[in-house]
Amino acid sequence: MTNTQDINNEINILEGFSKKGKSYTNTNGSFGWRNPIRQDTGRILQSLVIAKNPKRILEIGTAHGLSALYLYSGIKETNELVFDTIEFDTAVAKDTQERFDSLQVSINVHAGEAMEIIDNLSGKYDLVFFDAQKSHYFKQLNLLLENGVIGKDTLILADNVIDREEECKEFLEWFTANKINHSIIPTECGLLVANL
Repeated sequence: MTNTQDINNEINILEGFSKKGKSYTNTNGSFGWRNPIRQDTGRILQSLVIAKNPKRILEIGTAHGLSALYLYSGIKETNELVFDTIEFDTAVAKDTQERFDSLQVSINVHAGEAMEIIDNLSGKYDLVFFDAQKSHYFKQLNLLLENGVIGKDTLILADNVIDREEECKEFLEWFTANKINHSIIPTECGLLVANL
């Protein structure tokens, strides 16, 4: 049985991690940048989950699990929950899965390149949170659509769309060009909220 207090305690610990970000290279030599969500974003993620009550969640960009725990903490009933999250760095993915397991939260961490993992996903997700490499948001979105794992009524959330706007340009333009109802919440980094 998941203890809400244990999750909140872990969120507080993870909120203490540096928000400055850290660059890294994975075991395949691919470069990445880990930059945790800002404190003003976590409770918004939690609130959106409370409002949507998704049964299937996909997060792209796990890091140490802060945003995943905020998302998870908004779930009312976890018995039939499918929560997949993708982390590029194998060692971080392993540590984060151990953190989730010790908290007894049913979140599956997939280690590796997001596009490869996305290509092997099945079933439609009710909510997707983009928070990995910003310049890859658009191609990840397209692959999710092509593979049918997102569609009508999927809630799309994406972090860093203000502070990294140039990298997110093609992704953001897609929502406007396709007349998808969306909004950008002016958090410290900018959070896109859209309903397909």
